[in-house]
Amino acid sequence: MCKAKVLSSELVNSVIAIRKTSDELNKQLSHADKIICDLQHEIEFGKFDVCKGFKKFKQLQCALIERRNIKNEWELIQPLIAYVGNIEKNVDKIHNIIIDKEIKFENRTYFPRVLNNVV
Repeated sequence: MCKAKVLSSELVNSVIAIRKTSDELNKQLSHADKIICDLQHEIEFGKFDVCKGFKKFKQLQCALIERRNIKNEWELIQPLIAYVGNIEKNVDKIHNIIIDKEIKFENRTYFPRVLNNVV
């Protein structure tokens, strides 16, 4: 396999991985938000003794810490998402151009211009 084809394939895979990571982090953030909302409603409408109240507090604290970790990761990937958004459409096109050129090379023939009769 030619070097350009390998590099363009890796670039396509990197763009896909960045997009998938962003989507997965968005899903995790949404799930964490739903957990926090559930816990807040439990606290709002529940009646707790000190022990159960502290357990709910710890559950909420763990959920908030988890959400913060997810959000930090999401914020770190945002510059990559912004950059990939500009090149995402062109990466596949460039990769396909390289593949097409490589296929054309396999069927390439040469017709001599000067040395037609020389053996």
